[in-house]
This record gives sequence, C-alpha cells and structure tokens, in this order.
Amino acid sequence: MLVANIGFFGVLICCFALRPPEVLITIVRHTRSITAMDPIIYNAVALGNLEALEHDISDPLDWFLTVNQNTILHICISSILVEEKYPATGGTDQALAAKFVKDVLDKCPSLLLKANAEDDTPLHLAARYGHASIVKVLIEHKKSQHQDLESGVVEAMKEMIGKLNKERDTALHEAVRYNHIEVVKQLLMGVDQEFSFGANAVGETPLYLVAESYFPDLVSEILNKLKSPAYVGPLGRTALHAAVIRYYDKGTSSSLFCSNDQKHFAKIRTRTM
Repeated sequence: MLVANIGFFGVLICCFALRPPEVLITIVRHTRSITAMDPIIYNAVALGNLEALEHDISDPLDWFLTVNQNTILHICISSILVEEKYPATGGTDQALAAKFVKDVLDKCPSLLLKANAEDDTPLHLAARYGHASIVKVLIEHKKSQHQDLESGVVEAMKEMIGKLNKERDTALHEAVRYNHIEVVKQLLMGVDQEFSFGANAVGETPLYLVAESYFPDLVSEILNKLKSPAYVGPLGRTALHAAVIRYYDKGTSSSLFCSNDQKHFAKIRTRTM
C-alpha cells in the first residue's frame, strides 16, 4: 500500500492492487476537502457487496469517484470476471452483480448516466464487457423513471443508449466491436425503429463495424431492428465496401447482408451505388 499526504487541506491517497488499479476518493461537496477512501470500501464495490459498503460509509454514493472519475458502478462493472476469460476464478456471479447494480441505482439514481473521464457511462462499460444482465438492469431502471408517458420512455432510451463517449462511441458501438450479441439485442430492443446510430470519431457506424469484422448475426440484428441504420464508414466507405474489401468476394459480401431477406442487401446496395 502506498500512502501520500498532499495539499493545502490534505489529500490522503491509498493505492492497492485490485483490478482496476485506481485511486478512489470522496469529494466532500461545498468544501475543498478531499478525504481518503478506505481500500476496504473499494473492495466492497469491486465485489458488489452493498451491505459492507453501506456499513463503512455515511456519504452519498455518488460522492465516491476515482481519479479517472469512475463511480462505484463503473468500478463494479469493470471488476466483473467472466469465467471463460478467467477460469481459475470461477467467474463473478452475474446475478449478484446485477442485483448490486440495481440496489445501488435504487438508492442513488443519479449514477445511471454519470460518466467518467472518458465520458463512458455505466452502460458503455457493461456493453464493452458483454454483461447483458447488467445492461438489462440499466435499461429497465431508465424505463422505470418514465413509466407515465410512452413518449417519455422513447426519449429516455434515446438519451441513454445514444449517449456518446469521448471517442463518440455509443453503447452499441462498444457491444458490436466485441461481438456481444446478447447485449446488442438488449440495446436494439431499447430504441425505436427510427433510431439511427451515427458514426464515431473515426467515422465508424455500428453496421460498418460488424461488416468489417464479419459478424453476420449482428448484421441481421441491426438490419432487422432498425429501418434506416447509418451505413457509413471511414474514408467515404460504407458497410458494403468493408465487407468486399475484407473478403474480396462479392458473393460472400452479398450473403452477409441478405440474411434470408433480399431487401436488406438491396437497401445497402442502393446506398452504395
């Protein structure tokens, strides 16, 4: 453990070897004071133990931030271990992790859309890491805040799922990039058919990403759900260009976009000719 005491009012920073290795501090509002976060509390968050967390703190949950502006939800989501990747650990209990996220949001709804230093929301991280159960909890919580008006739910979903990080990626960009099909399904169910996911900072749309990576199941999901998804990619290319460039075979490219429905390929071909 490394401990440092710095600053006019004093800043105590405690670092310890947990994944992710970040410093967690509590910013006390209305003052210039910053107090240290006990590593035990960080550990409780990483393990999804709300009872232990509440036992050790008295400040509001949204006051706790790492130096990278990660909230306790960011920490929890990024600390979930998937058994396939970390077989020795047995993996994190996804149901318990989802319950922790739900319980935290019930106590502190403002954390739902709170972004870190990279403008990643909890939904960005859950989509990136493929945690479909967490994505479901986040979406359901947002919907529950706007149950009175159907139009309110639609706009709320656009706000959350369409939110951009510093790379101008939405949660859908994150999910398709890593081929997380269950997350993609959750996200697409959360928006109406008219929603169009635009290009990120390097000009990639979600449809372009799945075409370039040859994820045909994801192509089908996007084209079956969205009426007019954005097709563009970098350097003036489109999703169809990406498929042709990568595989050199127009038959392969065509089958990628047909997916048992000729109108999908016709739609893209019209856009690119």
